[in-house]
Amino acid sequence: MALPSADELEQLPEIEKQWAVKATQYAETYFRLISSIDGKSLRLTPIDDEIYQDFQNTFPNFSLIEIDEEEMKSTNGKEIWRNWIMKYEKRVSDYNFGTLLRKNVDGDYTEENTMFVTRMQVRVIFCIFEILLLI
Repeated sequence: MALPSADELEQLPEIEKQWAVKATQYAETYFRLISSIDGKSLRLTPIDDEIYQDFQNTFPNFSLIEIDEEEMKSTNGKEIWRNWIMKYEKRVSDYNFGTLLRKNVDGDYTEENTMFVTRMQVRVIFCIFEILLLI
């Protein structure tokens, strides 16, 4: 018997609250990391360079400054991201866990400037920042 898709599952408020708490904790940890460690030495996975190159090839016009949430979460955007993320299913731990991401890098974690994404999406953005700091 096939499992239901994520779109077919019921959204239970208590489970959503638990996910939100975990996502907030994860976002706070990442923020402390990038605020306290020199980006040149920050490595999130052993394959950061590969992830960066694959991301650049798959999403050549992706803006890190102002993330377009509507585009990412559109039907087409979800499909492209899902296919990209699944390539790392067996290589990156917690690749599909949820976490929070700031839409605009200049803003803080606020309700208006935060979106829910997978950790793999956050990791790739940090990989890009690492590479940019090395340039």
